Amino acid sequence: MEDIHSILVNILSNVLWLPVGVLLAYVGFWIQIRFPNRRLWQLQDPSRLVVCAASSTTTNTGVYRRPSTGIGQVRALIVATRSLTRAYRRQLDIQNILLSNEPLQERIEHDLLLLGGPENNEVAGKLLDLLANEQPARMIGHMILWRIDYRGDQWVDQGALEYEGHAINRKVVMDYGLIVRVDNPFTSRHRTAILFAGSHTYGTIAAAKFFTEDLHKHLGKLTAHGKKNLVVLVSAHIVNGYPTKMNLERSYAW
Repeated sequence: MEDIHSILVNILSNVLWLPVGVLLAYVGFWIQIRFPNRRLWQLQDPSRLVVCAASSTTTNTGVYRRPSTGIGQVRALIVATRSLTRAYRRQLDIQNILLSNEPLQERIEHDLLLLGGPENNEVAGKLLDLLANEQPARMIGHMILWRIDYRGDQWVDQGALEYEGHAINRKVVMDYGLIVRVDNPFTSRHRTAILFAGSHTYGTIAAAKFFTEDLHKHLGKLTAHGKKNLVVLVSAHIVNGYPTKMNLERSYAW
């Protein structure tokens, strides 16, 4: 009889502790995964996120010219989507994926994820132009400029540090990636714009990879005193098209 009583007590105890365990697991998931990723992305309406990728190449099909994006932008989007799913899961709806030569129209006022630099992504160029006096990074062709002189309420190009990817035997072996996360300057509403760009295509992958995997280590310092907007320059060694040994070269927040 005592054995039966002991078994019943154990069963009842397990039943009572099950929801507690589920709750603790859910809280742990929020603390360790969801919250850190949301803090990273800062999207306001992930269900309407607009992805704008660079129009890197154009293929002549014989009937029309078909624009397409580069391998760096595709891989960067894959990396970004994994992190976005951890952050927003059911709220996320990545259907608005456009090339930069397609008109965004009112969609430019949504949360934006821009892939590729100004050379092939017009929207990225417009974003950096609007931010020219607010932060030190600029892009000219394959060159990323990091300005260090601020005079007369504006950043000065003279004396800027120059960062450009390096190739050996026509293979990129070293590249640089640029990360920008700001309040969307194309709208008065509270929305976020994020840019992943590179000196070459692999720098774009490096930017997305560093943002999703390593930036959280630096967020506390960067966003101290209520700062939200940030720009980060990273370097990466490229091995068979894959960014390795990434390093934070420069950073600025405002």
